[in-house]
Amino acid sequence: PALLNANGSKQRKVLILYTGGTLGMQDLGNGSLGPIPGALEKRLRLLDELEQPRMPQCYFAEFDPILDSADMNPADWNTIAASIGHAYYDYDGFVVLHGTDTLSYTASALSFMLEQLAKPVVITGAQLPIFEPISDARQNFLGAVVFAGLADISEVCVFFNGHLMRGNRSVKASASSLQAFHTPSFPTLAELGAPINIFRRRLREPPRGRFRLQEITVTDVLVVWVIPGFSDDFLDPLIRSKTLRGMVLLLYGCGNAPGRKKGFVKSLKKLIDGGLVVVACSQCQTGTVVLEKYAVGKAFADCGVVSAHDMTTEAAVTKLSYLLSKGLSQEQCCVQMGEDLRGEMSTEVTTFTISEPVTGLNKL
Repeated sequence: PALLNANGSKQRKVLILYTGGTLGMQDLGNGSLGPIPGALEKRLRLLDELEQPRMPQCYFAEFDPILDSADMNPADWNTIAASIGHAYYDYDGFVVLHGTDTLSYTASALSFMLEQLAKPVVITGAQLPIFEPISDARQNFLGAVVFAGLADISEVCVFFNGHLMRGNRSVKASASSLQAFHTPSFPTLAELGAPINIFRRRLREPPRGRFRLQEITVTDVLVVWVIPGFSDDFLDPLIRSKTLRGMVLLLYGCGNAPGRKKGFVKSLKKLIDGGLVVVACSQCQTGTVVLEKYAVGKAFADCGVVSAHDMTTEAAVTKLSYLLSKGLSQEQCCVQMGEDLRGEMSTEVTTFTISEPVTGLNKL
């Protein structure tokens, strides 16, 4: 990796992984945006803020090829995770520059893959390229560097538009607003302002074990969004499938579905009896899945469907793939899908009233 700021503090080091995305794109001359290898590194070297002695030294590594986030897949998550794992003990924190479209999927996946993480991993991107005269890229990049290099955080986060969010709670909420991400079921971890506010009690506790990396190797997971009047015949080929390992159901409200679709419940039971792990999420952005609240949901629970509680779809999908990749049995996967592993879901233990003191960064 190339050092961007020789005048930065040698006491703190941050590794910046540039995977792609709008942040580093330029006009290709035909009206479309695209990445140009080497261009972003040159642009970042011109940022005066990085040369401040209080900023951490930043080392830059560019992926080849540079990806549009729409092309990001689990193999790329493994590459990002491996890059962090390889350099884990050489840096104080990590910044991942990423396209916004699938950023929350990557943030969620990394939160599970990076086991016993004791350092900040901050993922950010931009709605507008850093080469544009007006852009959110500069603030997003610098904010991510500040939190990755100077904050005592032990989790994967998303930084966007002045807000630091838990990665596996984040969703992309807007295709055009500069406040593109939010965490509908969990408050922000920190806010970049004057001063910087870090909500310490919202952060995860540092781990007690040694850092480990778990690759995602099982990707045979399907997401089904339930709609009124759907045909449940589509499940029949899935029952005969020999490759499908998991399914995430997006149900109404707190876990409801059409009561007249008797074949739907029967097909789900056949899938579960055949070894499939089926998880129920809500189509709503806030609230939690309580399958026992309505008769249909109770029927789902009775046949083995697992509640995702208030997990995002991104978190549920990546968590399921992660657990299956660990070689766990169907029963073990179901148990752990219902447990809070990385702060991705609210339980009676992790739910609290936010009334804690605010602290900042003493080194800024």
